[in-house]
Amino acid sequence: MVLEDKLYGNQFERNIVGNAIKSISNKWTFYILKDLFLGKKHFTQFQENRPNLDNKSLTRCLKSMENNNLIEKTIENHETEYVLTSKGRKLNKVLYEFIIFALDTNEDDFYTDDEITFIKETYIDILNL
Repeated sequence: MVLEDKLYGNQFERNIVGNAIKSISNKWTFYILKDLFLGKKHFTQFQENRPNLDNKSLTRCLKSMENNNLIEKTIENHETEYVLTSKGRKLNKVLYEFIIFALDTNEDDFYTDDEITFIKETYIDILNL
């Protein structure tokens, strides 16, 4: 069987890329991922500087990320923390590439070249690349 038949034939109809994108498609997922890579772990920390992120939306997003095995929720001494799972940490390269794509295709000239370089280098450190 040729590769094309395997990829497009009925026996392999599931779309693995589509499923992966679906697991990170929530509006707030990338923001929360970035926060987690920065070391934030608490519900209120994810809401900092995000006035449009209400409790209900954040709860839904965190639950979705947990269901997709991107994060793990732990409760100790009545304190809830969220941490990246192994699968969640593997999104570091994806997140970085999205950041690079956004910076390289930004047509508003919002950042100077020096700022873009700084952001790229900073995210290499943050994302452990």
